[in-house]
Amino acid sequence: MPVFAVRAIKPDGGEEILRLEAADSQAAAASASARGLTPIAVRPAREAAAPRAPRGSAKLATRVARELSILTAAGLSVEPALAALTRHAADKRLKSVAEGLLDDVRGGKALSEAFAARPEIFPAPFPEIAQAGETGGALGQALSDLADARERREAVEASIKGALYYPAFLLTGSLLAIVVIMVFVIPRFESLLDQIGAETPGPAAMVFAASDAVVTYGPFVLLALLLAVLGLRATLARPAMRERVDRWMLNLPAVGNAMRTVIAARFCRVLALLLRNGISAAPALQLSARAAGNLWAVRRLSDALAEVRAGSGFSDRIEASDVLPALAAELLSVGEETGDLGAAAERLATFYETRFENGAKAVSRLIEPAVIVLTALVIGVMVLSILSALVSVNEIGM
Repeated sequence: MPVFAVRAIKPDGGEEILRLEAADSQAAAASASARGLTPIAVRPAREAAAPRAPRGSAKLATRVARELSILTAAGLSVEPALAALTRHAADKRLKSVAEGLLDDVRGGKALSEAFAARPEIFPAPFPEIAQAGETGGALGQALSDLADARERREAVEASIKGALYYPAFLLTGSLLAIVVIMVFVIPRFESLLDQIGAETPGPAAMVFAASDAVVTYGPFVLLALLLAVLGLRATLARPAMRERVDRWMLNLPAVGNAMRTVIAARFCRVLALLLRNGISAAPALQLSARAAGNLWAVRRLSDALAEVRAGSGFSDRIEASDVLPALAAELLSVGEETGDLGAAAERLATFYETRFENGAKAVSRLIEPAVIVLTALVIGVMVLSILSALVSVNEIGM
């Protein structure tokens, strides 16, 4: 759906510029009017990069939700709960965020609106879950459910990262060891053989040539890699380019299947959370689509769900989007038909999270011995080549 920039007058006389999704400019103006604003100009919005989340903001947001859920469940209203969190927060960032939320609440905003004003820290579904809790009079329980879901996701991600850190560390250490040998050790033997004037055997000559190439071209390769990384980061900062890259990654043979598993887990986990807190199926499905994390997946799922609302079959459109696995589309369709969509989404989320976690651990177990064997072979070939050259020198001397 197109995005429009709406310039509007607020009730207090100030101006505000909103970015609104709407079918056309008239619908965007009507949406601004429904918010109590007076639109004065509407134009298509320029492409804008999403706000970059500060480092550690995900865990910070989870902590805010958890501590607010405890305080509000104990009987405090939102303002006293935020005031207590501000007074007793030992972490400076947590204190700063709590103070900002408290200022907004004291200024007349609901907690959901305060969350929505900070999308880089509290992305969807934070505002929607808070709004559902405020509407139903169960804000503490809603925030507790949100914190539970976030902590579950963070635990799964930490487990996966932990499984992959050691192979990554092992691979990095092995590459550094090989580079150090080729840059500092092998040239000494090459110089020694040159001084003796002995003929270098073929295997040793190949190793010496590889060492010379690393010494000569290594800095340029490192510079090229650094520029490539910086260029990739600049490219991914543009939503249109990020969407193309996300689409390309989904079409990769092995990586695409793994990404679909992650997308299905996120989609189903958020969907179950929203439905459990009283949000109806249509908006819950749209919000869950935005939580996919992959821009191409978000676009495809949003388009598919729009067609479902227009009367198309649920499972057919979700499966045709080629984002979620076929099993997820089928079981969600059954859950919708039986009125048990939330429970079906919960089971699917747990299934896909466990599946991806086990897959990551299996890959880790395969990578570790492969890296060790490959490193041993490379270093062994270098050592044997140099030893053969030294042996040939001794034979000549005899």
